[in-house]
Amino acid sequence: MSETSYNLSYMCLLPTELLLNIFYYLPAKDLWKIRGVCTRWLTIINEITELDDLWRTFCIREFGTRFTIIARSKQKAGLNYFHLYRSLSLWNRLSDANEDRDEFAAASRMNEEIRNFVILDKNVLGVHKKGAVVYYDMETLKESKREPITGDYSRYTENDVAIVIQSYHLELYLIKKAIFDITSDDSNTTFSNGKLFYLTDDTLYFVTLSDEIYMCNYYKRQLKAHYITRSEDGIMSLGFMNKQLNILTFHRKIYTIVNNEMVFVCALGPDSNLLHQLKEYNFLEQLDWRIYFQWMYVLNHAIPDDGLLRDIIIIRPYGDVYFVGSNWGVLRIYYAPYADGELDIFHTTPVKQYNFMERSDCPVLSTCQILQIDVSEIEDGHLVIVAMPKKIATLKFTHTFNSGPELALVPYRIPQIKL
Repeated sequence: MSETSYNLSYMCLLPTELLLNIFYYLPAKDLWKIRGVCTRWLTIINEITELDDLWRTFCIREFGTRFTIIARSKQKAGLNYFHLYRSLSLWNRLSDANEDRDEFAAASRMNEEIRNFVILDKNVLGVHKKGAVVYYDMETLKESKREPITGDYSRYTENDVAIVIQSYHLELYLIKKAIFDITSDDSNTTFSNGKLFYLTDDTLYFVTLSDEIYMCNYYKRQLKAHYITRSEDGIMSLGFMNKQLNILTFHRKIYTIVNNEMVFVCALGPDSNLLHQLKEYNFLEQLDWRIYFQWMYVLNHAIPDDGLLRDIIIIRPYGDVYFVGSNWGVLRIYYAPYADGELDIFHTTPVKQYNFMERSDCPVLSTCQILQIDVSEIEDGHLVIVAMPKKIATLKFTHTFNSGPELALVPYRIPQIKL
């Protein structure tokens, strides 16, 4: 008997409880490979793969805590962590996926013009239009029964707990949802002169016209703004990473808030990879890309030859996937666009590219811009949602598999074998 066979025989004699502990620490792909060692291991592995906590651990281990939380909060209702892990594992096979395209929320009048959307729980999509925030069912792509929020506002965002709306007069309206045991006086408040804001799971951060930074914890009974600090530089953008608020100034400096003080982190200079540094501190989604390209020119960075990359209006990071939208209705999807470990979309070929601009939809070129991009994970695939002023488009990517050994790289359900 060889040494390998002897070791396997010894492993097969281990108690089930000990094998369970060993298997728990294996990567999901390895777990699926070793199920063929013997029928006992196959039965044990089939049993533990029913545990949702195990797949939650796999998701966090392979995709990171922050990304797992984000993907989980926007996934199709009813999916467990097993399906989430499987869908997230399929992004590197996007080029082989089946595609279905659809459109909804077409704007036929000026007050229906789209500005933004937010994916909410229970398959609900909050769509910010010129005249109201209208809610849609993501399954049917039709308006849901939830009452709209009427009014013309400049910005809107929402999560499971709170709604934030910004008026054209720079007033911020913070509204608690009905899940709280509160009176009407405690359910909402207004903050004045708010030029920027960032909504986290429990706190609203905002910046005033005088570059003063405030925070409001909306889980507390009384909604009050607490002063943090003031920036001497003009604040351009806010980011939030690792439970810390990050500040980007117009002088190309990055700060983080520590103990209510702005702590200098770094400056964007001629030797910096601007895109990568901005990604590291979560500034990409709120960046003014016109200023970004001005910085590239001032710092003597090479301007992209590709005209579409010089016309970026939004970059939406999603794990190792990056969605890049332009003013001309062009969407590019990149997977792991890294060079020497740093983000570099300017020298990477996109996996997918789409052009949503149609003359009938966009009589004026300025109305063809891609305003928002987001993702909802579905079973064995992904639903990508793209907003433009005149419509919202969906790209549904799905994968079809045949049973076979080639699926060892992707988790899939195996019928339980009775011994």
